[in-house]
Amino acid sequence: MIAKPSLFTPIAVLALAACSSDPDTSSPEQSDADTIADTRSTDRSSSASYEGRLESGAECSLLVTPDGRRLAVDLAEDTFGPGDYVRITGELADASFCMAGEKTLVANTIEAAEPPARDRDPARSGGVALTARYLVGDWVAKGASADCAEPDFSIRETPGALVLEGAISDHDDDARLVLGDYPRLDLDAPRADLPLESRGPEGLAILRPATDAAYEPVTIGSATIAGDGAVFVKCG
Repeated sequence: MIAKPSLFTPIAVLALAACSSDPDTSSPEQSDADTIADTRSTDRSSSASYEGRLESGAECSLLVTPDGRRLAVDLAEDTFGPGDYVRITGELADASFCMAGEKTLVANTIEAAEPPARDRDPARSGGVALTARYLVGDWVAKGASADCAEPDFSIRETPGALVLEGAISDHDDDARLVLGDYPRLDLDAPRADLPLESRGPEGLAILRPATDAAYEPVTIGSATIAGDGAVFVKCG
């Protein structure tokens, strides 16, 4: 006896074919642009402008604001780099691949900006705060002839005070540094104290006394503290 073909066989075959023809629902690979977009804050009304100097970072650059905030920023272009003072408008990210910084700033726009008139301690008029960590080390007057093999002075942290060691005209070869709201080099009488300011991310300015009284310029190492003062850069 010959078996009759099953009427259900074609239907089963069609069902299997339909199952095998389901479209691919797997998600396409996410682009870099999508990844960056995913870090944006969900609250677009939080967009704001931030000013500060750029510093190098591991994964991303860092924007150091005058009040001391350190924000990571992923620079999509190389127009700006470390040391530049910029204004960035954007949102603070909810999450980011940037590991440094207190938060990541997702930039909408970035442009050059004028730095504060005095790039100094934030308690006064903005800039990088002068701390023992910032100051300790060897310093040389900024310029083409700068030679860290012969620094103009060194700053050391002693148990009693932070001390500048170097050749100071008409003075001992050391002087105490005072930080806080009014950073200054504390010279012995009759010399007046010399105000200190940070300049840029790694500079130090020593200024003439903040007074209208007659002033005889002080020499520290190879630099004369006169006019707008002298700017030094840190060695190493």
